[in-house]
Amino acid sequence: MIKKILFAVVLVIVLVFGGSAAWMSVPFPFNKEAGAAAIQSDEMVQVSTTPWLVFAPKAITPSRGLIFYPGGKTDPLTFAPVMRQFAEQGYLAVIVPMPFNTAFLGINKAEEVMAAYPDITHWNLAGHSLGGVAAASFADKHPQALDSLIFWASYPAGDLHSLNLPVLSVSGAMDQQSTPDKITASRTKLPESTQFIQIPQANHWQFGFYADSQNAQSGLISRQQQIAQVISTTRQFIETL
Repeated sequence: MIKKILFAVVLVIVLVFGGSAAWMSVPFPFNKEAGAAAIQSDEMVQVSTTPWLVFAPKAITPSRGLIFYPGGKTDPLTFAPVMRQFAEQGYLAVIVPMPFNTAFLGINKAEEVMAAYPDITHWNLAGHSLGGVAAASFADKHPQALDSLIFWASYPAGDLHSLNLPVLSVSGAMDQQSTPDKITASRTKLPESTQFIQIPQANHWQFGFYADSQNAQSGLISRQQQIAQVISTTRQFIETL
């Protein structure tokens, strides 16, 4: 009887994990054309696609790097057009694909990226949504490896108020997932010096190139406007460190 019960428990765990992994592996709809175009190298940016999506400026040898953790159920290509813009502005920008599109399964992958690019002397770690939660977990354990931690529509799961690291939180005033109330509630979990920037008329999905079907909201600024503000805010923060 005990063996049968244990077998049933193990079977349920396997089925739940397998079902969850299968669900997470299917990404949210995104603009595949924009993503595919963004990973083409040109005279400004050199792109490599394995083992990460890496965007390197050709005109200069960068000293600053930005590692990006995508959110749950998010194909890395969703943020390729965004990270490419950082490379065009002089950064080494790296999007880290996650196992089963789940950043919690690749929290420490930033270490692999840093080891591969020893010439980068200033590393910043950013994450969108659940990717930001995973990035926060890495930063909590490895603050000495980073110049900053950056949340896009995200907040930490644990208490980071004593984290000795500059932190930026960029959020949308019309975000229905990482809502303004949730961002406000996260303040007590972050260092007092954390910079909180809320973009008016911005939502969760226009931080990246998710499909238009995700944006069933009226009154939003355009995706181009939102991403421009996100990039500008993030760059200003990094460049004052």
